[in-house]
Amino acid sequence: MNIGTMKRIPYLILVLMFFTALFTSCGEDRTHEYYELTEENQWTFSKMKEVYLWRDNIKTPSRSTFFSKPSKFFSSILYNGDKVSYFTDTVSAGDYGMTFAVMRDPLGERPSKVYALVLMVEPDSPADIAGVKRGTWISSVGGTAFTTTKFSMLQSGGNTELVTELIEYDDDEYRYYWTPGDTLQIAQSVDYTEQSIYLDSIYTISSKNIGYIVINNFNGEDFVGDTQDRLLSFAANDVSDVVVDLRYCTGGSVANALSLASSFVAPELYGTTFCNLVDAAGETDTTYCYTRQSTSLFEKQLYIITGEQTSGAAELFISALENSCQGNDLITLGARTANVNTMTTCFKSPFGFEINPATNYVALASGELLTGITPTASVNELQQITDIQQLGSSQEFLLYNIFLLADNGAISTDAISAQKTVFRRNNKPIIK
Repeated sequence: MNIGTMKRIPYLILVLMFFTALFTSCGEDRTHEYYELTEENQWTFSKMKEVYLWRDNIKTPSRSTFFSKPSKFFSSILYNGDKVSYFTDTVSAGDYGMTFAVMRDPLGERPSKVYALVLMVEPDSPADIAGVKRGTWISSVGGTAFTTTKFSMLQSGGNTELVTELIEYDDDEYRYYWTPGDTLQIAQSVDYTEQSIYLDSIYTISSKNIGYIVINNFNGEDFVGDTQDRLLSFAANDVSDVVVDLRYCTGGSVANALSLASSFVAPELYGTTFCNLVDAAGETDTTYCYTRQSTSLFEKQLYIITGEQTSGAAELFISALENSCQGNDLITLGARTANVNTMTTCFKSPFGFEINPATNYVALASGELLTGITPTASVNELQQITDIQQLGSSQEFLLYNIFLLADNGAISTDAISAQKTVFRRNNKPIIK
C-alpha cells in the first residue's frame, strides 16, 4: 500500500463533494453556472482540440483546472514536448528593451559572480534612454546581485538602477581585469513593438560594395515594403555582396520570409515550392511558392549571420535558400541555430487574450522537415567578450569576419583561436 497516495484521498473526495454540491444544490441542475464561470478556458480547450498540432496529446484537464487563470490553464494542457506555443495577455509587464546573455565571470577572477552582457538594445526603449549599450556588463539590478535564475529582473519591472562594470586591460601585467562602471537609472518597462529591421548600411571593402541588413523578426504588414526598399538601395549602389544578419531573429511570418527569399532566387524558380506546412500525419495543409519581387539580387553573393536565437521563419529562410540557390554559394557564419520546425498561429479569444499554439510542421520543398542549421563558418560572437563592438561597426566580430571572407575567402585566426581559449567551464551563456 502506498501511504503517500492514501493521504491524497480525503482531499480528492472533498473536491468532488464541493463541485457536486455547487452545481446540483437543492436538486437544481446548475451546470450552466459552471460553464459561465469557466467560459474562457472552455473556449481555449475547444480551440486547441480543433487546431493544435498535437491535439491527440492534449492533457485532459480536471473540472477544477478549468477555474485556473487562462494563461495557467493554457500551459497546463500543452503536450510535454511543446516548446513553441505561447499565451499573450492584454495585460503585459512590458519590457526594458534589451537582449542579453547571462554568464559567470568570463575572466575567472570571481567564478561565482554572474553578469549580464547586453547584446542589443531597442531604439527608444527604456534601456536605450537609460544609456545601456551593446557590450554593457550589468552586475546588479536594484541593489540585487545578478544570478543565473533571476534574469527576468532585466526583462521587465519598475524604475530601478543598473550597476555596470568594465573590462580593462593592464599593459604591465598583460591581463584583463574588472573596474567599476556607471550606475544607470532605468525607467519602468513598457509595451512596444520590436522593429523588424534593426539597421542597414553599405560598406566599401577592397573596392567591393557590400550591403548589410540586420533583421530581428519577420513580422508586420510593412515588412515586405521595408525590406524591398533596403534591397532596392543595395541594387542602386551596385553591391556585389549582401549580408543578412539573423543572429537575433526569433522568427515571424512565413509569408514575409518567403518574400525576402524570393529576392535571392533565380527567376526560373518563381512558382516553385518554397515550403510546405504539414500536419501531424505528414499531410500538406498549405504550400508556399517563390514569387517575383520588385528587387532581385539573385546574382549577388549572399552571406547570412546566424546565432543561437535564430529560429523558425529565419531558419526556414536560410534552409530554403540553401536548397534553391544557383550560381554563387550561400555562405553562413555564426552559431548553430535553434532548430524550431513548427509554426504557431495566433487565435484571438473573445475575452481579450490570445493563444498561439503550434499548428503545423514546416517542410522544405524536398519534403524534409526544417532542422537546425550548422553554419559554414562556426564563429560565436560571445567568444570575443573583451571587445564587443556595436552592431553595424565594421570591426564588430562577426561582420568583420564576413568582410574577411568576402575579401580573401578566410576568417581571422583570432576567430579560430578564440573558440578554444576564452570560455571556461560552465560559462555557456543563456540568451534572453
